[in-house]
Amino acid sequence: METTGQGARQGVHPFCGPCTDETIAWLAPDTDTVNGIGSLFYGAADPCPRCGSVVKRLFFCVLWVPVWPMGRFRIITLGRSLTGSRTRYVGRRLPRSAANPYGFGGKTAALLAQVEAEAEKAQESWPEPPPSRLADHPGLRGRLFHAAEHHWESGSAERALPMYEEVLAEHEAVLPADDTETLRLRQRVGEAYLAVGRPATALALLAQTHAHLGRVLGPNHPDTLRALDDTTNARSVLGTSREEAKALEAELAALERAVGPDHPDALRTACALGVALTIGSRTVRALEVLEGTLERSERALGADHPDTGYVRRELLRACDFAEHQGKPKGVRAAARARERAHAPERTPE
Repeated sequence: METTGQGARQGVHPFCGPCTDETIAWLAPDTDTVNGIGSLFYGAADPCPRCGSVVKRLFFCVLWVPVWPMGRFRIITLGRSLTGSRTRYVGRRLPRSAANPYGFGGKTAALLAQVEAEAEKAQESWPEPPPSRLADHPGLRGRLFHAAEHHWESGSAERALPMYEEVLAEHEAVLPADDTETLRLRQRVGEAYLAVGRPATALALLAQTHAHLGRVLGPNHPDTLRALDDTTNARSVLGTSREEAKALEAELAALERAVGPDHPDALRTACALGVALTIGSRTVRALEVLEGTLERSERALGADHPDTGYVRRELLRACDFAEHQGKPKGVRAAARARERAHAPERTPE
């Protein structure tokens, strides 16, 4: 499975390969003005015939007059409000320059360059990932997998997705959850969810996959960075953290009715919901969701399963955030959750 390329299906959905390669993953903000004060995109240059994106400049406006440039984005419009005052986009930012792609000035640019240099140096000493066990199961990449690949490359995500899901289930039945080929297939399934208009499902799978790839391959590996880009795009499609949480709550409710709360898909979605609640500063609720998800994951998958470890790490991050906020109720909830995270309940033999 290729991780990069030049075709329309080789970019980070919904962008084609060339548009992905020339840009940086970025949450393109919704344009919103109140009495002419706010952010607006201007212009429409360099339209792409493959993915339909265009290049626009973002400005902060006063009385609809652009006064502060905020960068150039390659964007695809998702929708406009009935009044036309708010427009939602999924976008990728065009770099300012090779030396300073984010356009930061002074000390911020120097600090970012230092961080990136240290990351590149650390990558050189990153241990080799364990070899995939796919070679022991050649039947996993048989006719069904190649048919799914054909439909995907032909632009028919709707036909490819159920095939990919079936192949992924076969992989997860015999390969470790963090086998590199399993993770690459999970990433493709997440991209297919995005392509068929299921961003909440995609986000839950892609966020988990990104975390596993970072742990197995390192944070700067091309597969890890692509998964991060996919996750960013899924969040762009969903909108604000509140809208993201609302979509994940609806997705989780549907999954629990269909397959039960202990199903891996439901556990993954519940974890994504907890993260969205944390981002939205609803920390007490986030801790409740993540703590309950950890308990169910330990029961259903086992305390040592990679997916369970992912939930545990997100729970501890939520504890850190709650303690940083310093609100008494959140701090107390974090103390209880942290104690639970460090004392996992193991399934009886």
